Amino acid sequence: MFKVKCLRGHTLRLVALASVSVFALPAFAQVAQNPPATTVGPVKPMYGNLRAFYGDLTPYYGNIRGFYGNLRPFYGNIRPFYGNIRAFWGDANPFAADLVPFWGKLRAFDNGLSAPTVGDYWTKAGGDWDGVEASWTVAQTAGASGDYSQAAAQLRSLVVSAETFWGSAVQAKTGQSFQAGFAAPLLAKYGLDLNDPTSLSKLSQSDRSMFFLEWYDGLMNFTGTDHVDHWMKTVNWTPQLTQTQGYGADTVIGLLDFTVAGDTVIQKNIVKYGGVSNFTNGHGAAVASLMVGAHDGQGVMGIAPKASVIAYNPFDASGTAGWADISKGIVMLTQNRASVINMSLGVPGSTLDQGWNAVFSDPAVSAAAKNAVFVVAAGNDGVTQTANINWNFATNPSLIVVGSIDLAGNISNFSNTPGTACLLDNSTCKPGDRLMDRFIVAPGELMLVSDDKGGVTRMSGTSFAAPLVSGAIALLQDRWPWLANYPKETTDIILKSAKDLGAPGVDPVYGVGLLDVTASQSPLDFNKLKWYQVDDKGKPKEQALKDVIKTVGGLPTTLTEASVSTVVSTSMSEQQLKFDAKGMYFYAFEPLGGTTRDFAIPLSSKLIGQNVITANGGQEQFQSYLLSRMNVWVAAQAAAGGKTKFAAANGFVEDAPVPNSWGMSMTVSIAPRPAHYGFRQDGPDYQSRLKIAGEKVVSQFGFGDGAVALANVRGLNSASDYDSDRGGANPLLGLASGGTFANFAYAMNDKLQISAGTTQRDVRRDRSDLPGLNFIDTGAERYQASAQHFGADYAVRPGVNVVGSYTRLHERSALLGTQSLDAKDFRQGTTTDGLTLGVGADLGHRTTLGISGTVARTRQIGGGQAIRIEDGLTSTAFEMALTKVGFIGKNDVARLTFSQPLFVNSGVLGTSTVQVIDRSTGAIGVVNNRIEVGQSRPLAGELLYGRQIFQRTSDLSLFGRVEVNPGAVVTQTFMAGGRIRIGF
Repeated sequence: MFKVKCLRGHTLRLVALASVSVFALPAFAQVAQNPPATTVGPVKPMYGNLRAFYGDLTPYYGNIRGFYGNLRPFYGNIRPFYGNIRAFWGDANPFAADLVPFWGKLRAFDNGLSAPTVGDYWTKAGGDWDGVEASWTVAQTAGASGDYSQAAAQLRSLVVSAETFWGSAVQAKTGQSFQAGFAAPLLAKYGLDLNDPTSLSKLSQSDRSMFFLEWYDGLMNFTGTDHVDHWMKTVNWTPQLTQTQGYGADTVIGLLDFTVAGDTVIQKNIVKYGGVSNFTNGHGAAVASLMVGAHDGQGVMGIAPKASVIAYNPFDASGTAGWADISKGIVMLTQNRASVINMSLGVPGSTLDQGWNAVFSDPAVSAAAKNAVFVVAAGNDGVTQTANINWNFATNPSLIVVGSIDLAGNISNFSNTPGTACLLDNSTCKPGDRLMDRFIVAPGELMLVSDDKGGVTRMSGTSFAAPLVSGAIALLQDRWPWLANYPKETTDIILKSAKDLGAPGVDPVYGVGLLDVTASQSPLDFNKLKWYQVDDKGKPKEQALKDVIKTVGGLPTTLTEASVSTVVSTSMSEQQLKFDAKGMYFYAFEPLGGTTRDFAIPLSSKLIGQNVITANGGQEQFQSYLLSRMNVWVAAQAAAGGKTKFAAANGFVEDAPVPNSWGMSMTVSIAPRPAHYGFRQDGPDYQSRLKIAGEKVVSQFGFGDGAVALANVRGLNSASDYDSDRGGANPLLGLASGGTFANFAYAMNDKLQISAGTTQRDVRRDRSDLPGLNFIDTGAERYQASAQHFGADYAVRPGVNVVGSYTRLHERSALLGTQSLDAKDFRQGTTTDGLTLGVGADLGHRTTLGISGTVARTRQIGGGQAIRIEDGLTSTAFEMALTKVGFIGKNDVARLTFSQPLFVNSGVLGTSTVQVIDRSTGAIGVVNNRIEVGQSRPLAGELLYGRQIFQRTSDLSLFGRVEVNPGAVVTQTFMAGGRIRIGF
């Protein structure tokens, strides 16, 4: 502690808070050989003998032996560095096989290492260290007679295991062996000689814990990846979130702290520097690294790595500062456009000192600082504020005070707390003005930070909780730049998005609760969002909440984070659409005091295709689809007999003759209706067909899968061939198939036959699949389509036919089977014209080949749609199917298909949305968007096999399917299975 003269002639004790360095990891070539002792700086109360850190400390730190004497939280139930990593990290696991949820676009793990193997290594190494620690404790407890040989042997084994896993990575990075480049220097630093077990007796339990932490941090330097630290999960932050929100690139942070002298990476972010001196002790670099540490594959990751920093050092050459120096610094920082000021310093003995009021009430300071948010560390005395603070609300800026929590989520024993103190307005404590109302907590113990020498170190204190809050604000003001002019609204977002800790609600220990970075980047209350649509005159019009709810997926009246995630998971993924909707958004606006902020919601979240995949039912429905496909499939040539027989290939059982007096051939067929998942099965459970054949004319009428009857391509006579999502034969007929149909064919001569037909579909969606369908008048509640078909069938030679056809598909409120929960998006409907060319061939030996290819053009019907087709969409589909009856035996059949389901090759969609048109002010207006749509070509292969068994009384069926969709969330899908049916 030091004394300085300050404003008004008073003696002020002003210190940089929480600058306790636990240990340092220098750059690789600079690994220290000396034992752990004082790490940095002449300011003894902050960086004194490390031993004092674990004993009775000065009031700046309190007695924290209870935590640092035994670091069990690092390898107990929490295990943030190893052990059950997924339980700690949840869905954003940095060591998972899928790195995107945590790392985003960052290249993670290098030098021959992979995320899962690194995670597995630390899981084992953590358990090994538990064994070392147990043996070490037993020996040390025995005192002078303790035998350390077992602990030394276990430690040698730990080193050997590490050398096996990390050796090549250390060699690649340092050019030295594992022992020379890493292990030997670190062991020597702690005075450990593994050939001399008695050397272990010199380390206390705290030293042992520090050794293992340094062992962990040192090895993680060789992954080629930025360091992952415990605080990231605690405050709900990942590098991917920073990438999404813009890296803080358009934000200016003010750093009121010691000079950053040796960290050249952080220095790149500092665009202007001022101060009383260049005095440094590493504290400024440590604080800055948590805000702007680069995501460059090494060292500390900051929350806003591309933010600009204006730095001011208020400390003179002796390391002292006064209120006058603080005032000058604030003016300098805010005059240079810093919109968030991090101040990890303060007056010992209080959470918020009265002196801050004097500083902010100074006219020069208040004029410059009025548009900035000030983030202040609470202090490390372990005291609860009891004194109220007289506060000039007319001049003083927005302020957030930050305390520290430990790894278990409890308030740090050194952290100052707000108590019931109040910021008094003319001697009155008004609602919302208690210090606890402006107090938030964040992790502040054993934080991995820059050591200002090119390496990393671990430090503890509220100094390192505060920059996490400042970094979150930088992200806010990057995503919504106009918030830099709204400091009160910015402050409210941070405080109101905090996760409640301690007693319910705002309390005297944790204040508003724990910083939640992701929550701060999300709407505070979905019920208060404003939604707009563009009216027929092109003007913004606010939407009623009930209309919005059904549009975005049927959120319940009381919206929570969980319900939102449910909506996202049950909404359609883009892989199910016939076109790629990336880049298309609609917007919600959150009122915030004098301004708003916008949220872009992907248009695909309200679009629904023909097959709804829910969060829990995706795989089940896919499998059910294959089973249904198998149930209706088998070649028409299959021999029949016994008590059971295969269905015909088109799904209908064999034709039954109908006696008549006209001398014509009349047959009736019936079959079970195949399930269409995502839709209700209204009407009869069976489909039917009446076929009337004369000398030259063949007429068909029925209810069910009309696509097969109309297309009439040999070898492609299964209804699933025409499924727009799974098959590739004329999908336009498939989209309109399922209701009534009729087809008329006329034989012009022995080789040429022409035909004309129509089919329609009118079905309602199953409301259990999507919550939004529970509201009336959605655009996707009912799917209606009809198709007209004209074809010509030419027999090239016996057994080989070429079929050409034209199909016109009308969809009432859909685009190629895709609908929107917002009825206005496709309210006029669409028309698609397609040309199909097919070949059907009997190859002999009971083998049939069917080939079909379709090209189509889609246009909009009329105007007034929210989603417009501004340039017709061109789409294609094809399928080839080879069927063999008697594949192995005479009573079996096999079918192999290769297809490209319907997808849009090219086209332009247009939308008119209400969105922010000036991101410097937040002004909103109508924007017309043109989006080129397309999709990576989906391909599928399928194999079906059926065999009659037990004297043809039963059957065995097997199936397998592979789908490849490079543009989808899931790029490859494989499904296989089988079934046996026994007849009685």
